[in-house]
Amino acid sequence: MELNELDYRLLEYLYHNHNEPFSKIAKSTKLSRDQVEYRVNKYLKEGIIRKFFSIFNYNKLGYRLFVNLFLKFEKPRMAEDFSKNLFKNKNCISYGKVYGRYDIFLNAVFKDDAELNIFLSNLFEDENYVLVDYLLIKPSLIELYPLKFINSYKKEDYSLIFNDESKVSLDYLDIKILKILAENGRERLIDLALKTKASSDVVLYRLKRLKSNKIILGNRIQFNMSLLGYFYTILMINFRNFSIKNKEKIRAHVKNSKCTNSIIFNLQKPNSIIQLFHKEIKEVRDEVEKMKDLFGDSLIDIDILQIGDDEIEIRPLPFLD
Repeated sequence: MELNELDYRLLEYLYHNHNEPFSKIAKSTKLSRDQVEYRVNKYLKEGIIRKFFSIFNYNKLGYRLFVNLFLKFEKPRMAEDFSKNLFKNKNCISYGKVYGRYDIFLNAVFKDDAELNIFLSNLFEDENYVLVDYLLIKPSLIELYPLKFINSYKKEDYSLIFNDESKVSLDYLDIKILKILAENGRERLIDLALKTKASSDVVLYRLKRLKSNKIILGNRIQFNMSLLGYFYTILMINFRNFSIKNKEKIRAHVKNSKCTNSIIFNLQKPNSIIQLFHKEIKEVRDEVEKMKDLFGDSLIDIDILQIGDDEIEIRPLPFLD
């Protein structure tokens, strides 16, 4: 599907405000209501939009540790079976297939290091999955630029790394609302009321409270980038001298580069992870060459991993299932 300027305008607004009624979206994007409804239904029918979901503050829900894991299994079948079971895992918020050095990546949240260590220990001890290699990343910085494919270079306005140690108590109704929004962030107020068996006024009050307490941080869209002709590639970069100067240089590059949509700083090797979205493999080669030119005076190692976009699954609140 080829996108035009009207699509760009609508998708950028929808990405952050998709739970608004069509009439309000139309007014904000200066489109007619019929145009908005037609295009949104078209995105859904053609599979361009895979999922509407809400963004949550895991720290306030008691999960203070966010990690990335890359796993390599002894046999491809083990990776496939493990992926199927990830849908039941209470810590995994997203996962997908990797082509190259590893088989699977997953993003996960844990209450603390102790829970993470139990997860890893169980993984190594499970005879059904022989793990031959893994990479654990504990991000110290995450910056996302998810809409560059529609020419929006704005940095994402939320972070998966929080310093607030406070945990908020939730009752049954709060949890029910959060679970519904995790599955469909565009759920209407009237449908939330029906599914929770509460009045619309009560649900609206709870929603406002969940947002004011910064438990619900916003709304997002999962796009099917492959249908738009894009592929994902990860550059794992290790600087021998990860100085403040080099950190700022690479952040500036990621911000301004058309095909880089995220950067992670890691406390261990590799100390920088960049995700690219691209249509041609030449764009990956060009990006690697730009890195080498940009840091010509520094010693860097670069590993390249390809990600299967079609296989990426997002489960925003797995621990509430």
